[in-house]
Amino acid sequence: MARRVASGHEGTPPTTVPVVRFTHFRAMVAGLMDRFRPDLVGIESPAYQAGPFQRIHFGLMMYSLEAIFERRRDCALFDPATLKLLAKEDPKLRRGQMTKMDMQRRVQIDTMDPCVIDNNEADAYIVARSAARFFLMQSGAVLPEDLTPSERSVFVTRSRRVKTVRGTVVKRVAHTFRENSRYFSFSKIPAGSVCLPGKSEVNPDIARFLEEVESEP
Repeated sequence: MARRVASGHEGTPPTTVPVVRFTHFRAMVAGLMDRFRPDLVGIESPAYQAGPFQRIHFGLMMYSLEAIFERRRDCALFDPATLKLLAKEDPKLRRGQMTKMDMQRRVQIDTMDPCVIDNNEADAYIVARSAARFFLMQSGAVLPEDLTPSERSVFVTRSRRVKTVRGTVVKRVAHTFRENSRYFSFSKIPAGSVCLPGKSEVNPDIARFLEEVESEP
C-alpha cells in the first residue's frame, strides 16, 4: 500500500471557460509536484482519433506538461489503449477488453488494498507505475527480461509496418525509440533553455535484448 502515497479526484464544471479549466489543472499539477517532489512523472495522453474531446484532452496534457517542464522532471506519456494493454500484464493470458472495473481491480491487486478507488484514480496509478517502470528500465535498474510481456511490447519491441516509396519497412514505435514524442528527458534541459536535448543512446541491455528477440525463429 506504500506504493500509493496519496490519491484524489478533482474536476471542474463544464460551464467554466476552457482555458480557465486548463490553468486550474496546471496549477494543481504544479502544486502536487511541489508537495511530493517526484523524480519522474507519467501522464495519460489523449486517445488517438478521440473525436471532439481530443482537443480538450490535448489542452489539458499540454498545460500539465508546462508545469512538469518548468520543474525539469522527466515524463512519459501513455494513451488509453496502451494503458489498458499495460494493465493486462500478459495479453495472451488476459484476453478481451479491460473495463473500468478491471483497471480498479488491477490496482487493488498491486497495492494489496481491498478498497475500490475511483476509476480515474486507477488509471492514474497505472500511468504512474508504468512511467516508473519505463524509466527504471532506461536507467538499467530493471532489465527487459524482468518486464511483463505487455511492458516489453510497449517499452521495447513494439513496431509497425509502414509503406514508403521504397517499399514496406518496419518502424520501431516502442517508447524507447520515441524520445521527445512519447517520453521527454526534461531533466537534461538547462534552466533558461527551451531546446530539446539530443536523443539518448539505447541502453546496451535493451539493444542486446532486441537482438536476441529478433534472432529467434
